[in-house]
Amino acid sequence: MRNFRPSLRVAITVPFALILVVTVALQALTQQANTARLIDTTSTRILDALMVASSNRLANFLDEPFRIQADIADAISRHGLYTPHDLGPIYRHLRGVYQDRYLDHTQMSVLDFGSEAGELAGMRREGAGAHFALMLKDASTQGQLRIYKGDHPGSEVVASYDTYDPRVRPWYAPFARSGKAGWSDIYANYDERAEITISAASPVKVGNKLIGVMEADIKLDGLNHFLREEPLRGSGIIAITDLEGRLVAHSEPGSVLADGRNGTSRGERLRLREAANPVLRAAAPTVAEAAPASTSGFQLDVNGQLYIGRVAPYSDVRGLHWRILTLVPESDLLGDIRAASRRSLVWIAGFAGLGCLLGLWAIGWVTRPIQRTAQAANQLALGQWDTKITPGNAVQETATLVQAFNAMAQRLQHSFNDMRKQLRYDHLTQLLTRQGLLEEVDWDDTRPAVLCLVGLDGFRAVNDNVGHGTGNRLLQAIAERMRARFPDPVLLARVGGDEFAVLHLGPAHAAAELGSEIGRLFSHPFASGGDEVIVTASVGMVQGHLSAQALPEWLRNASVALGEVKRRGRGACMLFEPGMMEQSLEQARLANELRQALERSQFVLHYQPVVQMATGQVSGVEALVRWQSPARGLVPPGLFIPIAETSDLILALGDWVLRTATRDIAQRLAQLPANFELHVNVSARQLIQSDFSATLQQALHDSGLPPQHLTLELTESVLIEQDGQTEERLREIRAQGVKIAIDDFGTGYSSLAYLGLLPFDCLKIDRSFVRNLCSSPQDAAIVSAVLHMAEGFDVAVVAEGVETAAQAQRLRQMGCSHAQGYWFGRPVPLEQVDWSTRALPGSAAENL
Repeated sequence: MRNFRPSLRVAITVPFALILVVTVALQALTQQANTARLIDTTSTRILDALMVASSNRLANFLDEPFRIQADIADAISRHGLYTPHDLGPIYRHLRGVYQDRYLDHTQMSVLDFGSEAGELAGMRREGAGAHFALMLKDASTQGQLRIYKGDHPGSEVVASYDTYDPRVRPWYAPFARSGKAGWSDIYANYDERAEITISAASPVKVGNKLIGVMEADIKLDGLNHFLREEPLRGSGIIAITDLEGRLVAHSEPGSVLADGRNGTSRGERLRLREAANPVLRAAAPTVAEAAPASTSGFQLDVNGQLYIGRVAPYSDVRGLHWRILTLVPESDLLGDIRAASRRSLVWIAGFAGLGCLLGLWAIGWVTRPIQRTAQAANQLALGQWDTKITPGNAVQETATLVQAFNAMAQRLQHSFNDMRKQLRYDHLTQLLTRQGLLEEVDWDDTRPAVLCLVGLDGFRAVNDNVGHGTGNRLLQAIAERMRARFPDPVLLARVGGDEFAVLHLGPAHAAAELGSEIGRLFSHPFASGGDEVIVTASVGMVQGHLSAQALPEWLRNASVALGEVKRRGRGACMLFEPGMMEQSLEQARLANELRQALERSQFVLHYQPVVQMATGQVSGVEALVRWQSPARGLVPPGLFIPIAETSDLILALGDWVLRTATRDIAQRLAQLPANFELHVNVSARQLIQSDFSATLQQALHDSGLPPQHLTLELTESVLIEQDGQTEERLREIRAQGVKIAIDDFGTGYSSLAYLGLLPFDCLKIDRSFVRNLCSSPQDAAIVSAVLHMAEGFDVAVVAEGVETAAQAQRLRQMGCSHAQGYWFGRPVPLEQVDWSTRALPGSAAENL
C-alpha cells in the first residue's frame, strides 16, 4: 500500500475543527458583531496604507529622473562637456553614467540632452537589458537626427530625421523659457517607435547662460509595470488618471491607449469608463462624481465580488496633477477573516483545552522540519554550501519543502563556484583576472618580486583592421605564449582589454632580464586563426619587496610607467620611478587646466613671417598657438601640445586654431600679397577624423578665405604612421584647393617611397639642419639634397629656424626659395607682425 501523507492543512485543521465547534455556536452573535466592526476598521486602515504607500513610491519613482538629470547637468557644466556642433563628450558621458550608475533605473526609457543650437545627444534603452541606442544630432550627423543600432556612431543607423529640432518638442520649450525643471504633457515620441510618454525636463546652464535641456522619458507602459509591482497591491487594481478622467497608467494587462475599436480613436488615451477592465469601468461614475481635491472612499460589487475603493489627488511641484484610484477585493484586505471567525466560534467550546493540546502537538510535529529548514538556511547564508536536511515527518508539504531546499542549496553551490571562477579567471584567455591576481597574492610577509604590466601597442588598430574576432584570437595566442614562456610560480593575469600583468617572484635584480624576455615574446608574429599578426608591446615595471596589501599600488605604479613608455615612443621597457607619479599627476592637472582654458578662451594665436628669399618680401605666416594662463603665464606649446594630443582636447584646440587663423588672415587679405599663404599645423588626431574635410570646408566658408591661400602642415611621422586612408584624406584636402606641407622634413622618418605616393606642395626643412648649416658640411649636404629633391618634385621649400644673417645668406646662395625664423621675425600677435621687406645678406636691398 502506498504511504499516505496528509496535507499540512488537513493535519492542522481537523483537530481544531472537532474541538471548537461547540464554542463557536455559543458565541456566534457576539463574535459576529465584533467581526463586522473589525472588518470595517481593518479594511479602512489597510486601504489607507496602500494608498499612502503607492503615492510615496510613485513620488520616489518620479523624482529619480530629476535627481539623475541634476547630476548629469552638473557634470556637463563643471567639466565643460558641451561644445556647439560636437556633442561627442556629452553622449559618451551619458552612455557611461547610464550603463555604470543608472542601469537599474528602468523607469527611464530615454535620457538625452537638447542644446540651444538645436542639437541632441541621448541614449535610448533597448529592451530590459543593458543595450542602448545612440541618438545624435550635431555637426558629425550633418544636422540630421540619427538613431543608431548601438551606443556609438560607428554602429548601424536605424532611423534618421532631417527636420528634427529638439527646441520645438514638448519637453524643451516650456522649461527653457521658465528655467525650471518640470514634467511635460503626455505626447508621442518623434522616433520610429512613436511611443506615448511623459518627460522629465531640466534646464542645463553654464553660469547664468542656458545651454540646453536634459530630458528623461518615462513610457506609459513603464508606469503600468511600476503599478503592477506595488508590493501591497495583491490582486487589487491601481490606476492613475488625469483631471479629465483619461487614463495615465494602470496595473492591469493591456495598454491605456485606444485600439480604434468601440468608437475610440486609435492611439488616444482611454477614459476610465472605456477601460478594458470591468472593475475600472464600474468605478468610473463614482470617481467622476468625487471632488478632485479630496480623498473619497466607496465600495463596488462587480460580478459578486466586493471591492473597496479609494480615489485621492496626486500632485507635485513640477506640474503633475493626477488622481490615484485603488480598488482592492475585500478578500485581499481581510483574507478569510469571516470564515475564520465562524471556525473560531466552533472551536471555542468545551473541548478548547483538549483542542489546544492537540493543536500544539500537531503544530510542533508539522513545523519541526520547517524549523530545521530555517536553521539550514542560516548556515547556507554563512557560506556552508554542503548543508543538507532530511525530512523529519511524513507530511507532504514539509517533505517537498525539504527537497526543494536541498536542490536550491546544490544549485547555489554550483552557481557560487561558477561565479567565483568568472571573477578569478578571464573567460577569453583563461589567465587570472585583476581580482584573481589580488587574491593569489595573499601571503602575510613581504617577498622580493618584479611586476611587469604589458600593454599592446596599437591593439585598437588590429580590431579595426582585421576584426574583433581576430583580435580575440590574438589575445589568446599571446596568453598561450606567455604561459609557455613563464611557468609557475610566475603569476599571469589579464588586467585590461589589451594589458597583461606578469608577476615574477624572485630576486629584485631580475627586472631588466624579465623585461627583455617579455620583449622577445613579441619578436615573432602571432598566429590568429588563418592570419599572422605582428604586434609590439610596451612594458611598465615595478620591483622590490611585495606585500599583499601593496599589490594595488604596484599595479597603479606599473600603469604609470607603462604610460610613460607609450608617451616616449612605445615598444620599450621602463622601470617605475617615484618622479613618474608626480609627472603623471602634473599631466592630469595640466589636462584639466587645458579644458578650462578652452572654455575660458585663454588661447591666443601668434604669427611668424615666412619670407621669400629672392625678394625679402613676407609671402606668408605660420599660425602658432600660445596659452596665456592666469596661473602659469605664457605656457610654451612644447609643454601643453603633447598633453592635448593624448586626449580629445587636440580636436577642439585644432579646430579653434583653424577657424581663428583663417578668419584673421581673411580680414587682412586685401592688404597682403597676391600669393600670400597661411600655414596651419594639423595633428594626427585631426587628420584621422572622418569629418575633417567637412570641418576644413566649413572653416574656409565661414572665414571667407580662398582655399589657395591656406597650407596645412603635417609632420612626417603623421604621414608614415597612418594607414591607407591618409592618401585619400590628403587628396580630399587638395581637391578643395588647400595645399599640403610636410613639416620637420628630414628628422629621421624620411622615405622616398611615401614621397612618391602622397600628394604635397611644400617641404619644410627642420631647424636642426639649419642650425649648423654654416659649420657642418654634413648638414649643408642634407639641405642641398632636400633642395634638389624639392626641385625634382616641383614643390616649394621653406627652411625653418633661421636665426642669423649667415644662415640666411647661405640658404639664399643654395637656392632656398623661402625661410622663416627669429632673424626674420619672432611669433607675435597679428597686429604686431612686421610686414616690411627684409634686407637679405648679399641682396640688392642690402646694398642699397
